[in-house]
Amino acid sequence: MSGAVPVSLPDPEMELAGAPSWDVTAPVGAVGDSVTVATWTILSRVTGFVRIAIVAAVLGATFFGNNYQFTNSLPNLVYYGFLAGSLFSSLLVPALVRHIDGGDSRAAERVASGLFGVVALGMLAALPLAILVAPELLRLASLGSHSAASAGQVRVGRLLVAMLMPQILFYGVIGTSTAVQNAHRRFALAAGAPVLENLGTIAVLLVTWSLFPKVPDPAQVPLAELLLLGLGSTAAVGLHASAQWWGARRVGVVLRPRAGWRDPEVRVVIHRAVPSLVQAGAAATELIVLLLLADRVAGGVVALQIALNFYFLPVAIAATPVALSLIPRLSRIDAHSPDFHDTLVRGLVFAGFLTLPAAAGYVVLAGPLGRAISLGNMNHSAAIGLVVTALRYLAPGLIGEAAFLILTYASYSRGDTATPLRAMGVQFIVCLGVAAISLWVHGSEALAVLGAALSAGTLAGTVVLYAMVTRRHRGQERLAPPLGRVALGAALMVGPAWFTATSLSRGVSGRLGTEVAAVAAVLVGIAVFVGSQLLWRSRELQWVAASLGVRLSRRIAPDD
Repeated sequence: MSGAVPVSLPDPEMELAGAPSWDVTAPVGAVGDSVTVATWTILSRVTGFVRIAIVAAVLGATFFGNNYQFTNSLPNLVYYGFLAGSLFSSLLVPALVRHIDGGDSRAAERVASGLFGVVALGMLAALPLAILVAPELLRLASLGSHSAASAGQVRVGRLLVAMLMPQILFYGVIGTSTAVQNAHRRFALAAGAPVLENLGTIAVLLVTWSLFPKVPDPAQVPLAELLLLGLGSTAAVGLHASAQWWGARRVGVVLRPRAGWRDPEVRVVIHRAVPSLVQAGAAATELIVLLLLADRVAGGVVALQIALNFYFLPVAIAATPVALSLIPRLSRIDAHSPDFHDTLVRGLVFAGFLTLPAAAGYVVLAGPLGRAISLGNMNHSAAIGLVVTALRYLAPGLIGEAAFLILTYASYSRGDTATPLRAMGVQFIVCLGVAAISLWVHGSEALAVLGAALSAGTLAGTVVLYAMVTRRHRGQERLAPPLGRVALGAALMVGPAWFTATSLSRGVSGRLGTEVAAVAAVLVGIAVFVGSQLLWRSRELQWVAASLGVRLSRRIAPDD
């Protein structure tokens, strides 16, 4: 077991010289930045959970609910999947780091704005194509299952897509601004600003609920309701984009689209980005296909989206913060150095420290969590069963999802975009191969197959990617021993968490009992897991404690 973790504080002389003023290999610093991102991300994700719960409560387990949820997810999937992928959050950061360390804010602004200009041009070209294609995808997905609803979905889908797809322009601003802030090691606003988008969408849904009755058939939805949902949701994304643009301006980069294709440095980034875009496109295609297959079940898209929100929550508060904190560090470390390997492995272990217990918890607590999140028109046994089934079968994929993201960012930090793409090919083939089985089953069984498909594909791709990335590096850190300890702690928490949920749900009736049972079971599970790690003197807990201590000391130092 490791002892106390050394804490690296800024060196003013290094900062004046233009070099990084922080130890890029220190785990406490990386964990500290991860904690900052995770804290704000939790707030964003909590409001995101409220948003999807209100979508379900207002629109219900209906084909119109499927329609809105699918079309409102498209701009995000198109932008991050087909137009930018992890381009801004990964490839752009290393490109900016050199200029930031040299104190050249003009060059950083030139590169960021040039890359934004290229992506904005691609987004403008994609808009009409998406408006034409998306409704036809809904028609294709509904063949043989609900032909009467299909015609209404296509008509309504075309109108919703026309109002919602302009969001991808706002996502371009969000992606660029977030990368600029992350390169400057400013993580709070970048991670917290999605709250504005979630709150705006929630307000739109509540107004919809107060003005219009529930309509299960898309063909019967009044035009006024469609306009409110479509234009209001897009305005909420615009609010988010404005906050992120201001965050980039605050660190000295004023973003405006430029002709980046004329800039040699931007062209280098674009050249490296091609495999990244293909990889992200494959990931987005996976989700689109899963959502389309879920559309064969009334409320299937809404239920799968709720389960995916649970699925991506630990990824957002564990893997993404770790990846974002690691990429500026790994970009500054020699790719052939043992420090690169050891820093990467520590990042994987810390992500697993959070995702392993979450995956175990989802398997045993899918029922209480599904009942707790299902409100209003979604609060009936059939709809809840869809959510529970999808979540339970998605849970194993959490571990692979987190590791795949970190390994991908590690590859990008050294300019390697081809290796993650090859691993994504394995994930894509396995996922869609398993998902095809859902065409022969119905109801909750279809959701089970779709959840298992994403889990199987993600785990297969992660094994391949880890083997390809780590074979090039050697260091002192090992992955298996600490992850084994974390897995044992996760196994120990399962029994107490399940017992707590079962006992309270029987002892306290009604909605209150459902909510109390879910919250109490989660808290008991966390307490048991943390207790086991304290008993075994987990170094991951030491990193968190040391990081929080450093941040506290910096806050109170000026008053001492």
